[in-house]
Amino acid sequence: MTLEELGYISQIVGVIAVFGSLVYVAIQTRQNGRMMRAKAAWDAQTSFAEINDMLANGGPLSELIFKTLTHPEGLTDYEKHRTHRFLRGVLQRTEAQFALYTNGVLDAEVWRLRRAYIKSLMNNPVFNEIWQIEKTNSVLTRAFIAEMDEAETRQSPMLLGAQAADMAGKEPT
Repeated sequence: MTLEELGYISQIVGVIAVFGSLVYVAIQTRQNGRMMRAKAAWDAQTSFAEINDMLANGGPLSELIFKTLTHPEGLTDYEKHRTHRFLRGVLQRTEAQFALYTNGVLDAEVWRLRRAYIKSLMNNPVFNEIWQIEKTNSVLTRAFIAEMDEAETRQSPMLLGAQAADMAGKEPT
């Protein structure tokens, strides 16, 4: 075998090695993409699970949100302020999930469910008032605001102990 033939063989081996490396990188990239999407779904769910845990602990925040859901007309200015700050955080968490969705990281179904739930909260007059204020506070992006405003109006969420009082005398939407 001549030196020239060995050169050709080494070039072929090099091309095969490069091709194998590219296949490996493609497989790893695909797996990393799946892991990112799974992590985004996990984070989206746990973010809202944390909120539910806070509201379920029976503390002052829990009482405040229950009052907001059942007797919004009875809120003091300070209670409205506290509710506003809490719901701003909820909106910011939701916008973070919207960003993951628009960048192809968060699954479309997870986003549709989250959007529908937040939209349904807007049936509450206090939440709706906060939403209207937040749209002008330079906290939320225009894309997120448009996404939420264009979302289909949903029925208020069903929450045991709060739904009956919240919907008393109202027609379901």
